[in-house]
Amino acid sequence: MKSAKTMIVFQGDITQPNDSEELLVMIHGKRIGHKIQLSRGTTYRIGRDIKADIALDDDSVSRDHSRLAFVAGCWRVLDLDSTNGTYVNGVSIKESPLNDGALLKVGHTIFKFLSTTNVEAAYYEEIYRMAIFDGLTQIYNRRYFEEFTDREISRCLRHNRPLSLIFFDIDHFKQINDTHGHLTGDYALKMMAEQISRRMRREELFARYAGDEFVIVLPETQVEEALKFGEMVRQIVEETDFAFDGQRIKVTISLGVAGLSSVTTTPLHLVAAADKALYRAKARGRNQVAR
Repeated sequence: MKSAKTMIVFQGDITQPNDSEELLVMIHGKRIGHKIQLSRGTTYRIGRDIKADIALDDDSVSRDHSRLAFVAGCWRVLDLDSTNGTYVNGVSIKESPLNDGALLKVGHTIFKFLSTTNVEAAYYEEIYRMAIFDGLTQIYNRRYFEEFTDREISRCLRHNRPLSLIFFDIDHFKQINDTHGHLTGDYALKMMAEQISRRMRREELFARYAGDEFVIVLPETQVEEALKFGEMVRQIVEETDFAFDGQRIKVTISLGVAGLSSVTTTPLHLVAAADKALYRAKARGRNQVAR
């Protein structure tokens, strides 16, 4: 990577290069897993311009979006009056330090900042996390859901125990994106996942299945109890105040519930059955739970 010739001035002087190792790792975007080795003597320009030090092919990114430099003892990011803003740990910033593990969001792209004594080990640990976690919502992904559910189904069948699955999506999600923009849609997905995650128990699983589709796996749970749990989740989302970039948006979800049976004995079977129930909830007017 070539060093930018222009220097960024925050408050303090640019620190000279040293032997420290720090990385940005793309955890959500078009090049998931891509790492950028940072040099403390370099200022990095981030933007849609192909000549930027960190160039992002994304229409939601400004040509000259933000800059990153090591200033006064830490890495700091500065938003350059971009159209859609720069976010650190989900908060819109003008200027902000990056601490170890910080999430830097520019447009649809999310980077994780790593700064440890063994940055390569931290990088490979992050690669493992990306294999099982969704970069945007920071909950489990479809791959891990399938592995977990297949394992739990086998256990429940072997011991004749119940298991239920909830499949849901955001009502009129395309309309949210079309009306408020895709960054607002990203925010809605992330905020919803955060709110629901707080109510999950250790033995349960909450995962992003695809797009705005999510699954909850409830081992040792009959369908009747899963319906009650689904109603609690529905209420959590309906009562959450979704506000992004000065706009408040109404977010609701529709949910379908299915249970382990003689004809639903694989993750695919359970999802298909719960998906049919989800469409029954939508046919009845949305923002409700069906089986």
